[in-house]
Amino acid sequence: MKGYAFHWPVLWQHADLLWDGLKLTVQLFVICSVLSLLLGLVVGVVASSRSAWLRGLAEAYVELIRNVPIVVKLFFIYFALGFEAFPAAIIGLSLHQSSYMGEVIRAGIKSVPRGQVEASEATGLSLLAVYRHVVLPQALIIVIPPMTTQFLEVLKNSSLAMTITVAELTAQTLLIESLTFRGFEVATAVTALYLLLSLVVAVLFNGVERWIAARHTSVSTLLTQGRRLAEEAQHVAAS
Repeated sequence: MKGYAFHWPVLWQHADLLWDGLKLTVQLFVICSVLSLLLGLVVGVVASSRSAWLRGLAEAYVELIRNVPIVVKLFFIYFALGFEAFPAAIIGLSLHQSSYMGEVIRAGIKSVPRGQVEASEATGLSLLAVYRHVVLPQALIIVIPPMTTQFLEVLKNSSLAMTITVAELTAQTLLIESLTFRGFEVATAVTALYLLLSLVVAVLFNGVERWIAARHTSVSTLLTQGRRLAEEAQHVAAS
């Protein structure tokens, strides 16, 4: 950058702020990932129900949450409902991503052959037992590849928590820039940190996928279905 004097030591001078922001970002990511997955599991199961009104309820939830911008949800929870900043960020981010995870899980459930469900019910298993022992174990394996993208979305969306005063990594970046006027150096460091976190998440899920495939060779077909599902989701998102 011509005419610009780089001053990288500024990162060490404000390393405490970056560290605080990183810790808060990781906390948001972990908590929101768990809550999004649990809510998404409920949404996915309900959306696959045989009851028309339950399916309609799940579809209404998905459409409502997905069609309201995430920043609007955060503002509503923080300003209108009066939640503290950190809980508001957790609720908003978890609700937002649960609608997407719910659709992924619904697709995974639908990928389980219906003949298996009917055969299980024929043996006398209740519908709850069929889901617990037959459907969900397979569906959750199928959705591992597309779920990687969903968890990465949780990580990226955590930066929006700064809009309601949560001092996560992006917020600390702006603070350091305002104190030092060294936006390029700070932005470069934070970009590297987000990239590192994303790589950790991707490697972790890839490791889980390989571990499951190695221990249970019969699930390779399910994982292939999951990869296909992930590719279809990417095509839909791009179109």
